[in-house]
Amino acid sequence: MEAPVVQADVDVGARRMSAMLPVYIGTIFLSAFLLFGIQPMFAKMVLPKLGGSPAVWSTAMVFFQAILLAGYAYAHWLVSRFSVRRAALIHIALMIVVVATSLPIGIAAGFERPPQQGEFAWLLLLFAASVGLPFFAVSANGPLLQAWFARTGHAHARDPYFLYAASNIGSFLALLAYPFAVEPALRLATQASAWAWGFGLLLAGITACAGLCVGSVAGTRDTAPLMAEPIPAGRKLHWLFLAFVPSGLLVAVTAHISTDVAAGPLLWVAPLALFLLTFVIVFQRKPLLRHGWMLNVQLLLVLCYMASMVFNLRLGWGSELVLHLSILSVTAMVAHGELARLRPSAAELTSFYLWMSFGGVLGGVFAALLAPLLFNSVAEYPLLVVAGMLCRPGFTSVRPSRRQGAALACLAVVAMTALIVRETTRTDMVRSFFGVHRISEMQAGRFRVLSHGSTIHGAQRLRQDDGTPVSGRPEPLTYYFTGGGIADGIDSVRQARGGTLGAVAAIGVGTGSLACQARTGEDWHFYEIDPAVIGIATDPARFSFFSACAPKPTFVIGDARLTLGDASNGSLDLIVVDAFSSDAIPVHLLTSEALALYMRKLKPDGAVLLHISNRNMELQSVVRATAAGQGLTTWINSPVRTEADLQAMKTAPSVAVVTRPGVDPGPAVITWKQQVGPGTTRPWSDDYADIVGAIWRQLSPK
Repeated sequence: MEAPVVQADVDVGARRMSAMLPVYIGTIFLSAFLLFGIQPMFAKMVLPKLGGSPAVWSTAMVFFQAILLAGYAYAHWLVSRFSVRRAALIHIALMIVVVATSLPIGIAAGFERPPQQGEFAWLLLLFAASVGLPFFAVSANGPLLQAWFARTGHAHARDPYFLYAASNIGSFLALLAYPFAVEPALRLATQASAWAWGFGLLLAGITACAGLCVGSVAGTRDTAPLMAEPIPAGRKLHWLFLAFVPSGLLVAVTAHISTDVAAGPLLWVAPLALFLLTFVIVFQRKPLLRHGWMLNVQLLLVLCYMASMVFNLRLGWGSELVLHLSILSVTAMVAHGELARLRPSAAELTSFYLWMSFGGVLGGVFAALLAPLLFNSVAEYPLLVVAGMLCRPGFTSVRPSRRQGAALACLAVVAMTALIVRETTRTDMVRSFFGVHRISEMQAGRFRVLSHGSTIHGAQRLRQDDGTPVSGRPEPLTYYFTGGGIADGIDSVRQARGGTLGAVAAIGVGTGSLACQARTGEDWHFYEIDPAVIGIATDPARFSFFSACAPKPTFVIGDARLTLGDASNGSLDLIVVDAFSSDAIPVHLLTSEALALYMRKLKPDGAVLLHISNRNMELQSVVRATAAGQGLTTWINSPVRTEADLQAMKTAPSVAVVTRPGVDPGPAVITWKQQVGPGTTRPWSDDYADIVGAIWRQLSPK
């Protein structure tokens, strides 16, 4: 009489088993998508607080790695101490607390203005207060769901690492979607709201997964805490090192490439997406890219990198981008391939992820926090390339087939170490939170230049062409030479005001070249976010523009969007926006909100001069559209660059002058091209900026 009941139970169990895999895969995919979707979204919210510095993302990655470690430790605690039922109740309760207290995501109160020192600590606290709890809750889901799945009795439960690949696919797609679909289409407030709805859906998925596990045949029979075998300390340290190297390299490569283009999601997510893609590949049952191939390619890439350093090769931004991303990807493939090869059984899964995460945190801390204190150059990058060679199996194996590769790797390590020692002993660099500033001499010592990344930010002539020393008032060069767009724009506005300007705000110091544009009786204030730059510009042994032209300058330290807000409304005749991070202009200085601020601080007949030269982004149409959206008038010059000027360290800049309608910009600017209407580009704002579109327009044929 009980047979039908038993058969019904079997049918229910079969249906539960068939539904289990898609529910787990879908939930872990959504969890990873949200986990890595929050990173560029919130970092973009924070970016304007610190002048658009690439270091914002480096700090963000360290924070997220640290919280990921905490989430993995929490998951390990739940799995090793509690039954599935009790662990699920604890975790679901935590997620409900997140819904009630932390959503939608936004900047926490009390973090409106960063300090002038201790930016790293302030940023970490900001991240913790704003997104710490949501990120922590989501970060635990990956190992927790895999551990639960391992106990369900499903046919694939003996090797749940395939779910790790599914998780990383979700992470990869989230990062890919952000710059190409989410950022261009949705404002930040909408993104935060959508993330909150996704979190609610995730809560439902976690509840379903826990119910399937508890209700499964294996789950009913064994829901006690999972007991794992002890793992030798040496094996744990090996896992840690193999995770440390690619994590640190990820931070170093991202900072390097985002310095030269734009500090924004596009350049942030590309390296991170490739980094995650390596996990997807190596944790497949049959990886598409063989581990042996990656070992050979790594040697080739390191040799190319060594050649570029030894011969100081300038490959062009595109070629360098390919080289650096290739070094990151292949090094990560080697290290993560070794992790996949050395992974433990399912019983030790959460411990494995915990040590991997710990290594990732240490790598991020080294590259983002310690390296700027230890080195005056970006020495951590080549150091981590060297460490990547030590991840090769040949260094821990005596098999004859691997000795040749190990020998070549040893030679590369020795050579790279020698190069690093030479780099770290240089004294012509100054490093700060905002990057590395290099002072060097060019053209046989005729010019001294200041560089950040791959871009020169000012130059001073030291000797004439015949070798005799230069004396007297220094001549502004590079973008600031007499006859260039910046000098002409400033003088044009001055002439329109009767020959003398009153109060002037100059955003960005560089070498101090703009100091020589000031005239007697004018009150210039120089706004600079990086105190290290002020130190360089005011050191007469390096550059003498300030000492010769403005010996008692007034500096305002901090992000100009914040510090300029302290100026009296209607007090300025001219605002000169000349702030760069390498070749990247901080996006938040070109938005609608920024222009509205400038107009509040200007007199009714005041003007804004924007230096918008950029190798990688077309910004003229951005300024035109954003200014038109505020009802303002824009003029843009047409720079003409000649070989003679370039030899004399003079570079014609692209410049825009923006005024209220009907304001006279002066005789020179009036001859520039006046922009009529907003054009076809969408105005930029603090919660919308289409970096991809700006790069595409620059690459497109004119």
